[in-house]
Amino acid sequence: MRKLVLLAAVFLVSTTFTYAQLTFTSIDYSKGFGTRVRGINNHGQMVGSYVDKNGNSHALLIRNGKFIPLAPKTILGTEWSDAYKINDRGEVVGEVCDDVACHGFLLHQGVVTTLDFPGASDTYAFGINNSGTIVGTWDVYDADGNFLYEQGFTWKDGNFTELTYPGSADSFPIGGNNVFGIVVGGWDSDPNAISEHGYASWMGQFISFDAPFQDVALTQADGINDLGFIVGQEFTVYEYENNVGHGFLAIGTYFTPLDYPGAVMTTAWGINSAGLMVGNWYDSNFGAHGWLAQLGGEGKQYSTPGQGSVKVPTVRAIPAPGRKLPVPARMERMSR
Repeated sequence: MRKLVLLAAVFLVSTTFTYAQLTFTSIDYSKGFGTRVRGINNHGQMVGSYVDKNGNSHALLIRNGKFIPLAPKTILGTEWSDAYKINDRGEVVGEVCDDVACHGFLLHQGVVTTLDFPGASDTYAFGINNSGTIVGTWDVYDADGNFLYEQGFTWKDGNFTELTYPGSADSFPIGGNNVFGIVVGGWDSDPNAISEHGYASWMGQFISFDAPFQDVALTQADGINDLGFIVGQEFTVYEYENNVGHGFLAIGTYFTPLDYPGAVMTTAWGINSAGLMVGNWYDSNFGAHGWLAQLGGEGKQYSTPGQGSVKVPTVRAIPAPGRKLPVPARMERMSR
């Protein structure tokens, strides 16, 4: 019972945080296309990805206003990769995909370690806290390439532990974990339906929640800071089917939508303990851009000098041989 009470406190937190003014700054890497930002640590360092001229995604670090491709001479630069979270020690996790499968990765002091959940078809690493505990998702396809199911995991010092929302068809700790080990993500009861609920989990206890907006069918928690503030994305069925939607910030039971000005869709992926938030916004051509938001104040410049009007290449699809598209609905949301 004590565990559940402590976890419930995430949704009952009292705060003097002010919502009066959100300052958004667009983040665009001029040497690439389709910049995405998914994580920010307490030093203000951000991670995400950019798309090269061939349509391949590569993991990216943004530090002190500078854009730094991550370990470009490793598989992060030669294969399809995306970075999701960075902890205060500078350790980065994400996914790297070859022609056969996707693998989670940990980048520590320039060394890339791949993570593969035993028996899984694919493994994705989505979060890492300051103790080095990694959370992520693994999935299974049948011999004909049909998607079967996916579940979550935690990883610490080379050891995997399964993390599953009780009674779910699929569960996935997309949002990562904080210093207290609270994990956030999403779960569903039918992998073929356009439906998803957010959750928070701590020490084996789970709380499910839905963004309290009209007709919302999908709630996905993408990040949590050490104060228990959660960011994510929410969609109605119509919005999801038409590539529109909104990010959200949840502080206790208070939810506020996050919408980059003029965007057709906004997703929120990360938040640090200072309340700095990051995510992605999409223009009318569905071109991807990262964003940084802070409460009040003036935004910083996080874009390199422009190259004029350019055509954004199509991101390369990476299904394994024999795998049938479309990919699971969650994977489509995860890439946004």
